[in-house]
Amino acid sequence: MLYSTGSPGSAATLAELETGYAGLDRRKALAAVPGDSGTHGVAHSQSQDVLATVRALTDCEAQRQPDAPPCELIRLNEIHIRTGAQLRAEVPRAPHPLYLWRYRSDDAVVFLAGSIHTLKPSLYPLPVQVTRAFDEADTLVLEVNIEDIDPQALQRKISSIATLPAGTTLVDVLPGPLYQRLQTQMSRYGVPLERMQHFNPSMVMTQFVVTRLMSFGYDATIGVEEHLLARAHDKRILQLETPEAQLELLFGQPLETQIDMLSETLDQDVEFEPMLSNMITAWLSGDDAAFEDLFRRQAGDSALARDFNRQLLDDRNVVMAEKISGYLQDEGVYFVLIGAAHFIGDSGIVAELERRQITGERIYSDMGIAPETVH
Repeated sequence: MLYSTGSPGSAATLAELETGYAGLDRRKALAAVPGDSGTHGVAHSQSQDVLATVRALTDCEAQRQPDAPPCELIRLNEIHIRTGAQLRAEVPRAPHPLYLWRYRSDDAVVFLAGSIHTLKPSLYPLPVQVTRAFDEADTLVLEVNIEDIDPQALQRKISSIATLPAGTTLVDVLPGPLYQRLQTQMSRYGVPLERMQHFNPSMVMTQFVVTRLMSFGYDATIGVEEHLLARAHDKRILQLETPEAQLELLFGQPLETQIDMLSETLDQDVEFEPMLSNMITAWLSGDDAAFEDLFRRQAGDSALARDFNRQLLDDRNVVMAEKISGYLQDEGVYFVLIGAAHFIGDSGIVAELERRQITGERIYSDMGIAPETVH
């Protein structure tokens, strides 16, 4: 059921709008154009949080004027969702570092950019320096080139890695208390656990995280990778890894590790939105210390979690740095886009390149990107 309390030009204030929203039944969401509470959408009494979010945003977008900013989710049930404008307002106005580095050799230039894989429309445009560096490049390098993946082959690979052995179900492999907690939290978001019985714990954890991101108005189809791929045009596209290697890493961990990671993820559910918002603000601000602290908290601190994150980041950073150093021996301008977490700490890619005597320049928000010339 949709419940709309306004239309373009309505004189309702945000406080009045939220007063009406507060009395609605749960699995509800409120979306509005920031600064214009008269253009909004409300959904309530939905079967899923995600459905409430989608319907509220759709209702709002149907009212939005073409030249107005995009609608944003501002409430999910009783949770306050920080808008893109609010996150951007926390970014320092003074010059600050970006998740962008430049490396030069005699015949090549390599830009390294830190990505966030899932964003929302209001977090664009990207910093002008990132866009200009991307425009200068003749080669775009991704962790994995998602446009070069056959969907059916990918689905077959996921099924071979992320499903439990025949005759085994999720209820068989999870400890009883953890299964009950998972069932409670999934049902709270309207996701029937019965449909996920054949998945292994890592896949269930991934589905849980994706569901929460979508319910907060974030969209993996407009992450930085997809945003730049849509603008790549005649650029050459390379990848640092294969899809198979990433899938094996994410879904092929020992069962004990998968269960531990699932438990840690459920533990953090209450903190999900503030942690996500703070991480994006740290990324926009180039605040490495804050980003690293938030990522480490999100990643978990058990021995199993630390071992998994060593594989996820540290081990891959060594391999990625080796490939990046190879680009510097080549010719042309490269734009290498990697998850921002790969740049943090003493084991990050920048530190790994420095250990190889390869030093670059970090780009700041007040710097220009001049046309690159290579021999």
